[in-house]
Amino acid sequence: MLKLVRALNAGVMRIGRGAPQRLLSTIRAFPSPVLNVLRNAALRDTVRRAARGSRFYREKFAKAGIAPERVRGLQDLQAIETTPDELRSVPPEDLLCGRPELVVESSGTTGRLTRIFLSHAELEYYARQGVILLAMIGVKDTDRILGAFDYAWGLGGIYTQRVGAHSGLFGAYPGLVEPGEAVDRLIEYGFTVVMGDPFWIARLTEIAMARNVRPAMTAFISGAERITERLRQDIESYWNAPLYMTYASTELGASLGAECAAKSGYHLHEYDYAVEIADPDPEGYGEVVFTTLTRTVMPLIRYRTRDIARILPGACPCGVPFRRLSDIRGRRDEVLACVWGDIHPEMLADLVRGTRGVGDEWQVALRQVGLRSTFEFRFESDGGESVGSAAHTHISRRLAERYPPLWAKVVQQMCDIRIRLVPPGTLRTGRKIRRLVDERDIQD
Repeated sequence: MLKLVRALNAGVMRIGRGAPQRLLSTIRAFPSPVLNVLRNAALRDTVRRAARGSRFYREKFAKAGIAPERVRGLQDLQAIETTPDELRSVPPEDLLCGRPELVVESSGTTGRLTRIFLSHAELEYYARQGVILLAMIGVKDTDRILGAFDYAWGLGGIYTQRVGAHSGLFGAYPGLVEPGEAVDRLIEYGFTVVMGDPFWIARLTEIAMARNVRPAMTAFISGAERITERLRQDIESYWNAPLYMTYASTELGASLGAECAAKSGYHLHEYDYAVEIADPDPEGYGEVVFTTLTRTVMPLIRYRTRDIARILPGACPCGVPFRRLSDIRGRRDEVLACVWGDIHPEMLADLVRGTRGVGDEWQVALRQVGLRSTFEFRFESDGGESVGSAAHTHISRRLAERYPPLWAKVVQQMCDIRIRLVPPGTLRTGRKIRRLVDERDIQD
């Protein structure tokens, strides 16, 4: 069944190579009943594959009393789940069902990396699927792509380059280059579609404003981190072009969903993932859970993302026949997705450790100052400007020494660090102090 799905995918993508709008017309016309049959068959194949090849899932099935050969749908798998902690702690050989050819890591800074193993064939398959996003947002055969997602250890850079290759469009994929260099090349190469993380795009916009550079653009495409509507509007206002977001992660190995031109939620890639909302509240908000349907090397079954969202009701005006996921409302844990990747209070405690002239209480607020993310380190202290300056120097030095990739983003002016001293006894307003707070929606 997987071979059939991939063969159909390859045929559909050939239709859209170099002409994304033809691809979109094909997707709109694809019969939903056929899609449902293929998805259910792929789910059954995935469960059986995991039972044969993965010690981890074999033990889970046995403990839950699940007979893999009798599974017909997600309703038969509710007794098991896969958690982020398990994915980080289980030996890879217990999860693998095939020969790995690629490994990608998360950008988390908690010291507990998430690793996903893929084959080259899987990467190419998901990259072809990425062309659907270009079709949904109206990219034409005359558009030119600049890909600026980081290569490093993650998937962003190489995935973006392969999407571009399968699109048949002209492009360049230099990775996480200095935004100023990209501004110089926008006009030279005629780029009209820019793909990168939102904070790189914000810095690109900031430099373009300063240089009064504003060529005609078709769209900006971003993902990975949460972006405020205020920042999105500022970017779109300058370029007079839309910014579209995708829902992607290391665990997915690609993208779970993407916005269309209507920007009415993430259209789920339901041919590759079976998506559920676990433990929904009365409004339908719950934890996003997915099962991979087309991964053979390292399939995941009912993986709990910890992201909170809901399935949006009704059909989208764009006509794409896939369910839509709402914006992410929050997370079940304390991890905050931002310009530094996934940051955690443990990482911040490491940065503030040893700061002199301040009390034991501290808090870090992530704020949006203009187009730039700002990490505001708050300390209780009666000291003056000299204490604040020393704290800034200390934190900057520790960041540079212990987390060089994050410090590089400060140096590149994608984000700022500032210190705020408050009177003793003012940070703790309850029994437990919140060490990390998200204030990006609060106006300065």
